[in-house]
Amino acid sequence: MFNLRRGKLVFLTPLITLALLSLAWLQLNRKTHRPRFPLIKPLTNDSTTPHPKSVSPGYQPGLIEFWATLSRALVETAPKCSLPTEPIEAPVNSFANVKKGFNYRPDLLKLPSQDVDDLRDAHSRFVAKLPELVPHLPYAKGTKGIVTTASGDFVPILMVSLRMLRRTGSKLPVEVFMERDDEKTEICESILPKLNARCLILSEIFDAISPKVEISRYQLKAFAILFSSFDEILLLDADNLATEQPEYLLLTEPFVSKGFVSWPDYWANTASSHYYTISSQPTRPPGERASSESGQLLISKTLHTPTLLLLLYYNYYGPTHYYTLLSQGAMGQGDKETYLAAAMALNSSYYTVAMNVATLGFRFSDEHEFKGCGTVQHNPLLDYSFRELHNTTITEATIKNAPSFIHAQTYKMDASQVGDTFAAEINMRMWGPKEGIMEKFGRDVEKEVWSETLYTGCQLENSFRAWENKTEVCKRIGGVYKFLFN
Repeated sequence: MFNLRRGKLVFLTPLITLALLSLAWLQLNRKTHRPRFPLIKPLTNDSTTPHPKSVSPGYQPGLIEFWATLSRALVETAPKCSLPTEPIEAPVNSFANVKKGFNYRPDLLKLPSQDVDDLRDAHSRFVAKLPELVPHLPYAKGTKGIVTTASGDFVPILMVSLRMLRRTGSKLPVEVFMERDDEKTEICESILPKLNARCLILSEIFDAISPKVEISRYQLKAFAILFSSFDEILLLDADNLATEQPEYLLLTEPFVSKGFVSWPDYWANTASSHYYTISSQPTRPPGERASSESGQLLISKTLHTPTLLLLLYYNYYGPTHYYTLLSQGAMGQGDKETYLAAAMALNSSYYTVAMNVATLGFRFSDEHEFKGCGTVQHNPLLDYSFRELHNTTITEATIKNAPSFIHAQTYKMDASQVGDTFAAEINMRMWGPKEGIMEKFGRDVEKEVWSETLYTGCQLENSFRAWENKTEVCKRIGGVYKFLFN
C-alpha cells in the first residue's frame, strides 16, 4: 500500500493505475454531480424556531436553521407505538459459523401487526421528506477530514489516537464533537489546534432550538457526521488508532465509486425480520453480511446525504426503537448497525470489507487462556482489488499484510487508568510478542501507542478535566513504560 510520508510502494502496478483512475473519476464527479432532489423552501415551525446564538466558527452557516427544519421532520414522523419492555438478547453467533451453514435469523422481538404497520408508516413518511431536506444540508463541498466524538473520560484517550494519526504522516483536519463545553479551555484553544484538530460543541446547536434535545452516547456519532463541515469523511472512534496514513482511503476505490465503506464485526447480523418490513425491504439472509463494527466508517455527503438523514432518524429513535430492531439485544447493541442499514434501506451504493476482523491480545501465564484486547480492521483497497478486480479468494496471509486500524476498546489507553489495569491484569505486552507485531505492521505499533500514552500522561497531566482528582499519573504510566521497553 502507499505510505505518502516515506514514499514507499508495496502495491503492484495495476493498483497504482486503479488509484489514478479513481482520482480522475472523483474530480469528474465533483464537477458533474448534483442532488437528485428539487430545491424547496425550508419548513418552518414555531416549536423549532432558532434562537439567536453564537456558535463555534467550525459550524457551517445555516446549520441551526437546517436543524430546526430537520428536528421538526423527526417529530412529525415519530413512531406512534412503543417496543416491548421485556429484555431480549440475541445469541452470540460468529459470522464464520453462518457462512458454514448455521444460517438463521433469530426472531425474538414480538410486535403486534398494528405496531409494525405504524412503524412502517412513520418510516415511510420520514423517507418521503428526504427530497425536502437533502438540498439544505450545509457543508463544504469537496473537503476531506476526520470526524470523532469525545467528552469527559474519552478526551485523554482521543489524544493518544490523534498523536498516533499524526505519526502516520496524515495531514487530514479533525473535527472533535463534544456534548458540552465542559472541557478545560487549554484543550480546545491550544492542544487540539496543534494537532490540526478543533472542538465543536453539539449543545450549541441543540440549545438553539426549542425544545432542546438530550442525546445518549450512542447517538453522538450520527449527529457529528451530519453536522460536520466536511464532505468526505473518515469517522473514527476516540479509541481507534490509524496504523497507516488514511488519506488514500478517500482517494481510491472502493470509496470513490461507492461513497460509503464499512467494516465487519465478528458476529452474525441479528436484525429483526420486523425491521425489514418496517423499512419496506425483503428480509435479507443472515449469511449475506456480518454485523458492523462502527469504530471506523468512510462516507461522502455528496453521494450519501439521504443516507445520513435516515441514519439520524434511526439514531434519534435508536434507544426507543431502532437499536433493538436492528440488534435484538445482541452484544454491542447501539448505533453500530444503523449506518449500513440506512444505506441498504435507500438502496444506496455501499461497500463492506470482506476481510475478517483480526484480534490482538496476549496469553496469561498458563498459556491456555487468550485475552483479546484489540481488533484490527483491514485495507479496503486491497480487499476491493481481490474481490472485485481479480475475483480472488482473500487468504489469511493476505490479511496479515493489510492492517489499517486498531480499535483498542478493551483496555482504553488512558494514562490515568491503564497503568493500574496493567499491574493488576496484564504485566506483559498486551497485543502479543514484538515479533508478531513487527510482522503484521512493519513496526512496533504497540510501543508507539505506549509512547504516546506516556506523553499524554506526563506532558498533559494537568490538562484534562477528567484527571482533576488523579495523582501521580506520569509516575505510574512511566513505570509501566519502563517495565515494558527499558
